[in-house]
Amino acid sequence: MVRLNQPFVLLIIFALRVSCFRTEISIKFRNLVHKNQYLRSARHDAIEEHTITQPVDHVAAKGKNVTFKQRYWVNPSYWRKSDGPVFLYIGGEFKMSGDFIDYGHIVDMAEEYGGLIFGVEHRFYGLSTFESCLDNYNLTFLSSSQALADLAAFVVFARDSYGMTDKNKWIAYGGSYPGSLAAWFKLKYPNLVSGAVASSAPVEAKTDFKEYNNVVASSFTSALVGGSEKCRDNIKNAFDEVDQLIAEKEFTTLERDFLSCKNLSSTNDTWLFSLNLANIFDSIVQYNEEGGGFSIASVCRYMTPAHLTPYENLVQFVQTFFPSTGLPCMNNNYASFLSSLKKTKRDPTGQSWDRQWTYQTCSEFGYYQTCDKNTSCLFSNRSADLSHFLGICSDIFGIPPKQVFENVAFTNYNYGGDKPKGSKTVFVNGSIDPWHALSVLSNQTSSQVAIFIPGTAHCANMNSDSPDDPPALRQARQEVSRLVGMWL
Repeated sequence: MVRLNQPFVLLIIFALRVSCFRTEISIKFRNLVHKNQYLRSARHDAIEEHTITQPVDHVAAKGKNVTFKQRYWVNPSYWRKSDGPVFLYIGGEFKMSGDFIDYGHIVDMAEEYGGLIFGVEHRFYGLSTFESCLDNYNLTFLSSSQALADLAAFVVFARDSYGMTDKNKWIAYGGSYPGSLAAWFKLKYPNLVSGAVASSAPVEAKTDFKEYNNVVASSFTSALVGGSEKCRDNIKNAFDEVDQLIAEKEFTTLERDFLSCKNLSSTNDTWLFSLNLANIFDSIVQYNEEGGGFSIASVCRYMTPAHLTPYENLVQFVQTFFPSTGLPCMNNNYASFLSSLKKTKRDPTGQSWDRQWTYQTCSEFGYYQTCDKNTSCLFSNRSADLSHFLGICSDIFGIPPKQVFENVAFTNYNYGGDKPKGSKTVFVNGSIDPWHALSVLSNQTSSQVAIFIPGTAHCANMNSDSPDDPPALRQARQEVSRLVGMWL
């Protein structure tokens, strides 16, 4: 849900709702998705914006003297004050606004159950920042555990400020990384929250995340969404041809065919080019049929004509897709990418998030979308080499590869990975969404429930019902609402 206007460099997106290293092509596509969702579903209620003062460090007593202003929004349109529930929309690696609690299934449930809705922006993202928050020292306070402590402090504050009692039960709600936070908030603070809805939540941290691209490949074969084996095979063959042209140093051909801004012959620029190209396909799969204008079906229509070679189909598709990004050309300059990640000056618009999220991948989650040609991955080994991702952690933050693995292992130890020991949490995932590979896909207990929706993509259940939705998606929302009602 990020809306960025930055030069085209490699960025990291946790896509709404979550993801790892991503390009601005994928960001532009995601922005279009969320704009279309809002235009389709917004109710345009008056949403109030406020701030709460939070300590930078909830743990150390001395850290409580250093504070920042965390933004939050309130939608009281449906609230029965005496006994109505409270829905807590959790922000993630993006700038929030009142729009986030003005549409979607969370608003539908608030209307159904007479609930109040809060939206809370994540620390160090958007405008919930402070002057030196992006330097390496202060980034150590950017963590999921500190974010959960922010939420706990917010609940205590809101209960007092809005005259609530124990009758006003809280439901944590989020998608992607915020979906993980919703599940972890219920796990770590069960005294504050009665239930959690965790959509497309990758609760298992993983450094070498090969499964992402394997699901992408599988999704391109799914007849449910207009895919086919021929489509998948042609994409793979086209990327094999790209690799061959790189091996033969045919850089002028690649620069022309794929609209590169500059020469891409250096090793690092070639890596970034390969990743940029793969990210186009990743983004379309992740947000399939969610309003971005391109889908698995449309990609396959471009990639399967028999009168062209797979490579020619790929060139034609990319040159057709690219105008939708609003970018003049594909910037594959690795040096500019590193330069953007080293910037510690706070963005006064609140749009920048690439340095922050890169740090969180290095310090907690990994999520590096690697590619192994011995599996079903469609893309180039160059585009998803784990050593490149780990090298960025070392170069930018001084976090060596061994420590990244240790950080990821601790995250899973702390929260339980894909087998968390929580309760009254529903995990909702779609079969097309590559992030389902790190989520909870089967019921853990009678109250820790999994809903798996065939043919749907990332966080699709967070939208309101649409006439175009498949029956399974509408049924999933109904089941989420039923569970929430039971917990209330």
